[in-house]
Amino acid sequence: MITIHDLLRDDEIGLVNRLKLQKYVYLAQTSLKNNFGYEYNIYNNGPYSPELANYYYEKMDLQATSLDLNKTEWTFDNDFSQRFLELFKDKDVNWLEVATTLIDSTNYCENEQESLDKVYAIKSKYSSSFIDSTLDELKEKSLVHYESGSGIKLNGLFSVF
Repeated sequence: MITIHDLLRDDEIGLVNRLKLQKYVYLAQTSLKNNFGYEYNIYNNGPYSPELANYYYEKMDLQATSLDLNKTEWTFDNDFSQRFLELFKDKDVNWLEVATTLIDSTNYCENEQESLDKVYAIKSKYSSSFIDSTLDELKEKSLVHYESGSGIKLNGLFSVF
């Protein structure tokens, strides 16, 4: 999904890994209710957390990461991991950018059409059919849904776990 040792590369590979990490953490927090404590703002490529960026740029020791992984006792949430991989494993960076922007639009749009109009405008490099199909997939997977007379609501997936 991402290559941790490529996060800080100063090329396209590094950029894609950082974008994916930003989007995966956002999706884990918003769609799967696993709060890592990062706040997000909308940015050029969708939701972006400066605190997460500061962590991987300033605090993360990529050389020691593989050593730490072997030494640390990890608590593994198999249900969360399976659900996360089922939903997002095969998604490319374009899908992640559009999907997270659509989910973020739920914070300030009152209905599906308003959300789509905003995302069409701020993600104009993507076709409306790509944005529409991404939204359809999010709704199909119960990551967003619309209620008549109200805006998008994130679906609490606690029942899945």
